[in-house]
Amino acid sequence: MQRALRTIIGVVVVVVVGAVACSTAPTADPPVPGTTTTTTAPSGIALPPRPRDIPVDGVEPCSLLTAEQRAALGLDGNPITSTGSTQIFGSARSCIVRGSDPLEVAVGITLVTTTGVERFTGGELAANLTTITVGGFPAVLARPVGLDSFCSVELDVARGQMIDVQFRDGGRKPPVPLDRLCHGAEQVAGEVMASLLAH
Repeated sequence: MQRALRTIIGVVVVVVVGAVACSTAPTADPPVPGTTTTTTAPSGIALPPRPRDIPVDGVEPCSLLTAEQRAALGLDGNPITSTGSTQIFGSARSCIVRGSDPLEVAVGITLVTTTGVERFTGGELAANLTTITVGGFPAVLARPVGLDSFCSVELDVARGQMIDVQFRDGGRKPPVPLDRLCHGAEQVAGEVMASLLAH
């Protein structure tokens, strides 16, 4: 069981490492409630300023989705907290939770205190990027190039800090379409931001 949990955590949090190296032209998705698309650019995206800083030092990642929020999102698995190191973020704390109805998915919420959202906006990563606003804060919707099994939202919460919200296919056939994964990532990011603002 512990091996299986470590596998889930590794897949959800670390898979983005294999998907990044250089950027390509972005594609835009329809915004979900609570998010606003602001602009797109092929590389070197400039985000609007944050309304204020909300440092995530000391925040428990699994506290950012309440039981009620998880139920509304169809995430019926038990949240798992993990601390690990990735090539992109360095050491970071994550919360992993799975869902099985209506979709078989896995969600990863990673609190990053080693680098800010500029890690994604600098034009070095292999992802189609769209700038959005989540809960009044700037963010990036990142669709990985060459992979269609996950989508992520990168929340700009403080100088040198960010929250990575990844929404990943859970392995059921047929697989969840990438557009639906990106929609799910935006939904989860909206809930995470609402919880963070309420802290």
